Amino acid sequence: MANNFEQFARNSLQFRPSDIRLMLERVHSHVVKPRMTAEELLEVVQGLGFTTVEAFGDQIGLERRTSESWARYGLSRDAAQLLLALLNYRQRLLDAMDDFEKTTQIPLDGFFENQQLP
Repeated sequence: MANNFEQFARNSLQFRPSDIRLMLERVHSHVVKPRMTAEELLEVVQGLGFTTVEAFGDQIGLERRTSESWARYGLSRDAAQLLLALLNYRQRLLDAMDDFEKTTQIPLDGFFENQQLP
């Protein structure tokens, strides 16, 4: 909690009037904009091979209370956009790995599994 106050104090010293727009957008994103529902999130994490949102959170290093909150209430629009962008990047990487393996016959997915990379 002390770190949050320190960060808040540092940010307050650097506050600019244009920051009000960013703060309002953040509040709007978390309160007004549609969220990714808990059911949609569960579909996403199951598509990644996890049985629960909590299991997904444990694998990527989230605090347990965060993944429990996500499992119950879904994701804010900002977090959902980030998650979907990362999943899109992951799919592009898998496609590139597949193309690489077709050309070279070197299996990269086994390497990533051995390194416990999602």
